[in-house]
Amino acid sequence: MRPFSCVPALIVLLLTAGLGRAQQPVTPDTRSLDFKEFGLLAIQDNGRRKPIDTFARQTLIQLTGRSSYTDKAGRRWTPNDFLLSAVLETRDWKEEPMVLVSFGELKEQLGLEKTQRRFSFAQLSEAATLPQIANEAHERKRAEKPLDRLQQEALSVNDRLVLFARVIDGSALLIVPSPRKETDPWAPPAPSAIASYYNESQFAPAGVSLQEMMTSYSEANSFKFSRSAHLLREKFRALSPSIYPTESNLRLE
Repeated sequence: MRPFSCVPALIVLLLTAGLGRAQQPVTPDTRSLDFKEFGLLAIQDNGRRKPIDTFARQTLIQLTGRSSYTDKAGRRWTPNDFLLSAVLETRDWKEEPMVLVSFGELKEQLGLEKTQRRFSFAQLSEAATLPQIANEAHERKRAEKPLDRLQQEALSVNDRLVLFARVIDGSALLIVPSPRKETDPWAPPAPSAIASYYNESQFAPAGVSLQEMMTSYSEANSFKFSRSAHLLREKFRALSPSIYPTESNLRLE
């Protein structure tokens, strides 16, 4: 299989930390975009194929406890809007107080403000006690010993941080279908991952639509965004017609 000799600009954008912020000093106002076509893209999550709209909603609920998020500036984010903004880093999501920590005893152990319910990824990542409690909980689970409430809550918060990190670095965006088996893992839009399944010429048509979709999102161009998301879905299905879900199956979710 011929390796990728050049990396599409969009994939570089996805993989380069902070590039979205460098190119977009002001967060684009994407609230008027129609996310219907984007939401019908398929993604693999825990081995299951589902619409990305479902994944985005479940992700935001797991992170925040809510199906939408209002940031520090008062802007309301829908799940799909948050997901794309986080992947492209159009704002510094690591500093947003959005990760749910509701258990008072855990907040006390982590040195957090008791009256606050949500904290930033950056703040929680600096809480040295959290991985200690989570590691102890993992050891007890492996030994099939019961967990107390503190350990259960620490595991839940730790899972939220892991998910948050995977969204930010793009590794959770498993949107490139495997070519052969339904049980094979899908790939994120990263060159090394894509190259394990497709050569450059095979992926090029989908890569063009992928780049256009992300660019039109960052430019808040509603027409191009919807069109390119629809085309990307068709091109992914053409890449792997026996694996990619049908339109009817995607619309059932």
